[in-house]
Amino acid sequence: MLVVVHVIWISVCYICKFIFKKSTADKAVQVVTEVDCHCSTSGLDELKLKVKPDHVKERTNNRPTCNFCDFSSKEQESCHSRTRNNNTTKNKSFSGYKSNKNNSAHPVNHSKPGRQSWPMAMSRSNPKTAKSLKEIQKNNSDVSLSWLLSLQEKQGGTSAHQMNDWHDRLESVWFDDSIKSKSQVINWTSETLKQYFSTASNPFALALYLTQRSRDYLTSKSNTLSYFILKQFDQWLKSPNNTVRGTADSMLTHGFRFSVLRVVTAPHTTLLDLAVKAFNLNHSGNEYCVPVVKELLANKKYNQAAQCISKLQLQSEFTMEEIVLPLILQDKVNVVEDYLAGNAEQQKLAVKLLDHMCDPQTNLHQLVDLSGVENVKMQKLQKKTLSKLACRLMKLFQIPYEVCPNISNARGLGALKYLMYKKYIEKSFGSGSWDEMIQSAVGSSAYLRQQLVEQIMCYNDLTEAAKWANYYNLEDSSLPVPVREARARLAQLKPDEPVPSLTFNEGDENWDDECIPQEEMDKHYHSLAVTLDQVTIIDTKQKLKTCVQHLTVPGTVIGIDSEWRPAFANTPARVALLQMAVRDHVFLIDCHVLSSVMDSEDWSHFTSSIFCNQSLLKLGFGFEGDLKMLVNTFPSMKEPLLEMKRVINIEDLTKQMFGDGPVMLNEKLLEGDEAVAGPSCVDRDDVDVDDDDDDEGAMVARPFKFQKKEERGLSELVRRCLGKPLCKIEQMSDWERRPLRTEQLVYAALDAYVLLEVYGVLLKHIDANHLDIDPEPLLSHKWCKPTRNDKKKAKAAGKKLPKPETTETSWCVPRSGPPMRPNQLRVVVDTMLQGLGRHLRSCGVDVRILENNEDHEKTVQICRQEGRLVLSSGKPFAMIRAHILPEMCYNVQSEKARDQAAEVLHHFNVTVTQEDIFSRCQICNGDNYIKIPSPDLKLLYQRLDQLKKGNNSTEQSIPDNVSRFLIDYGIDWSSVRLVSNGVLLQVDAMPKPMFDKVDLFFCCATCGKVFWEGTHFTRVCDQFKHVLDVNDKSKTVYNSHMQEK
Repeated sequence: MLVVVHVIWISVCYICKFIFKKSTADKAVQVVTEVDCHCSTSGLDELKLKVKPDHVKERTNNRPTCNFCDFSSKEQESCHSRTRNNNTTKNKSFSGYKSNKNNSAHPVNHSKPGRQSWPMAMSRSNPKTAKSLKEIQKNNSDVSLSWLLSLQEKQGGTSAHQMNDWHDRLESVWFDDSIKSKSQVINWTSETLKQYFSTASNPFALALYLTQRSRDYLTSKSNTLSYFILKQFDQWLKSPNNTVRGTADSMLTHGFRFSVLRVVTAPHTTLLDLAVKAFNLNHSGNEYCVPVVKELLANKKYNQAAQCISKLQLQSEFTMEEIVLPLILQDKVNVVEDYLAGNAEQQKLAVKLLDHMCDPQTNLHQLVDLSGVENVKMQKLQKKTLSKLACRLMKLFQIPYEVCPNISNARGLGALKYLMYKKYIEKSFGSGSWDEMIQSAVGSSAYLRQQLVEQIMCYNDLTEAAKWANYYNLEDSSLPVPVREARARLAQLKPDEPVPSLTFNEGDENWDDECIPQEEMDKHYHSLAVTLDQVTIIDTKQKLKTCVQHLTVPGTVIGIDSEWRPAFANTPARVALLQMAVRDHVFLIDCHVLSSVMDSEDWSHFTSSIFCNQSLLKLGFGFEGDLKMLVNTFPSMKEPLLEMKRVINIEDLTKQMFGDGPVMLNEKLLEGDEAVAGPSCVDRDDVDVDDDDDDEGAMVARPFKFQKKEERGLSELVRRCLGKPLCKIEQMSDWERRPLRTEQLVYAALDAYVLLEVYGVLLKHIDANHLDIDPEPLLSHKWCKPTRNDKKKAKAAGKKLPKPETTETSWCVPRSGPPMRPNQLRVVVDTMLQGLGRHLRSCGVDVRILENNEDHEKTVQICRQEGRLVLSSGKPFAMIRAHILPEMCYNVQSEKARDQAAEVLHHFNVTVTQEDIFSRCQICNGDNYIKIPSPDLKLLYQRLDQLKKGNNSTEQSIPDNVSRFLIDYGIDWSSVRLVSNGVLLQVDAMPKPMFDKVDLFFCCATCGKVFWEGTHFTRVCDQFKHVLDVNDKSKTVYNSHMQEK
């Protein structure tokens, strides 16, 4: 009984206390409201509140110090007010701060992981009101600032309740599965968000509140509501409707930006890019964001931390061991490249870290244990792999190899091993080129000199090892015993005595026995048709002038090739020799020497005189590589080379004639087993007659075999055309060494002169077989396009590659008269304008789009065969226009695909209606669709699934279905294929939920692709609304009368 009475008494006291509190609070509200209305002239700074709500807790005592915000009292007060206010909201604040020994800020998490609550005070950001409320609280220390801010909501700010209502309204529409048209949802959400942002007192706070409160906030995808909100907010800030332009800085305080970063990085980093742009997080002085990244690192989220640091440009705040080392251990190389992009100091530190890891003294297993990194890819953590990675980064970031001695030695050793393989295994080195390349690869490195001797010993060539030990004056104490003994024996030889071949044992293999005499090699390799007297080295400006006069005689055909030294060391490869051959002479232009006496203007003038001369025919083989190397060596050559005329790549011509198969020129000689004096074939000059053989006159052949490398490329083409291949022994030589050896001169002259001979044979073959082939095909401009490595290098340097410019004008005049329908315009676009082709096809234009592996010449063929207009741009336009009628080629000037499509439609006077949008298949360009209701398509889906499982049961092959699908749709029920062309209907790619959401599907009658009305239709209509004829909005491709089969 006493317990019951006690409980009743406590309840009565609690009710009375609550009534008293409410009465007191109402009085306080009334006092503040009256004063606020009264103080429009006198101000709130003189106000002294006499009434305090009893239910407000004391929060002014023992106020914590905030080391995170700036040291101004205003921002500290703002930060403290947010902290106090967050503790009174329904959801606790996600962050506070505490000081460490260094007085730096560290986040303290007070909420559940993955879902942080909203700091409500950020939504009330009127500076004048905030200052007034602070003055009130200053004069009344027993009043909570959060309580005063709640009064501000009542007086006109965007309240939390209102933001919550907006959030609920957005989610109710976005996640409503009963709305089948997603485009309507997107359009409504977009317009509603714009209205909310324009209405809110602090749109930044509203955007973050809506983003974090979204149901799909934790989902790492770009089709979520949270992502859409931030994207729309970023677009709203850039639009004329922006209501906070000029006042955004007052809203984007450091504390608020910190909150933004915590929200967008806690679950994932999908929202990070948009947040950085919308809230300007990468501004200077954003070091206050470091604690967020520190927390990611503490949670071992190295990938997300690296992305965050890169976007915020905070690399200088972190060490290599904190970020780069864990990423390397987890084999996230691409993330490392992005992290280091544009920061030269960090790039150098990163390669130094890799150099340390490649040090033979470094224990990688101990390094992994000390790092504490999980999920380490130990199979990738090999010194050879790390060395390759370091070389890749050094090349990408253009860091000299002297910075990394361990990697430099490893790279040099790899070059030596490669040279050993070429000499002893492939046997593709002459004695002169071998010595030159060894000297170039070793350089002045004492480590590589010692390794050279040891590597040669691995091939049991003691004579060669002793020779190099003598050449580099290596001490006997550093040499193995066999090399010392061989060295002593060589020292005893007389000057005119031949050097013997020394091996470990008498029975061991002797490498010199495999060497083939020069006379025998000449029998099997194609030789130069002119004498050395007709080969001239051009090494002065005067000689070059005479050379140009000889070459520029109208009607001259010139064979062109170039040579450069292999780049084994850290020096880049440069063109050392440019060969130009005519019928009676070969000119070897010594670029290595002329580069010191000729300036950029001289090289540009020389290039224009030869390559841009319409009266000269220039021949090359694999010419794109030569052009790239010329431009890299002499950048001033690029502009004239972009305008070059009548340049033929013989490799492309042979592909037109014979495809990817072998070159078949002399069918009679190729009918038998013997080929025309080529690899592994028998030449009668090499046949000896053995009189002792049982078969009288039997021939014993001594076959001569070539290396596999010589069986392809130019050497193989020469063998097919001229009977013998080219000798490529001198290809890998030091072409920068002067003077050039006679063997080098012959090799260089032959590489250019043989092009004239091969081209003559190909022309005869075209005429004899009446081939419909252009003997002067277009030269691809791929050589001038930036490669992936070029783009990476530009990104690493923090730059953007300039876009190519063109001054070419189009002869295709604008079309006048009545407008034409999109299906009347038939065009072909090259690989550079694939985006334009897809946009035009979306608008109903008949478009052929070249694939990535097809060249610009394909557009010329399609134009001639199908009568289509060619759409091109830049330098390829000039090439294409030279081979077709000028009015059949249009030069697109705009840069973006959307603008390009509008430009083309306007130029050709094409009117696009909503009925034209998607009237053509986006996959195959077909314009016929088959309408299939959802229930019937679902039956076809089930039938195809049954066939895939190997169940050919006829239970579902109802006669009604068989006849109905055949008559109504032209579909074979048994195989789910179109009767007209046998194409399989692609219903297996359909998402199952679509059968319940979509009523009618459209199947392409050409390729079998299935389409339905969705958000993409609305987006395309919005993209081209400036060119759409919207007189009849109700008529679209989905309700027009399409062909049904």
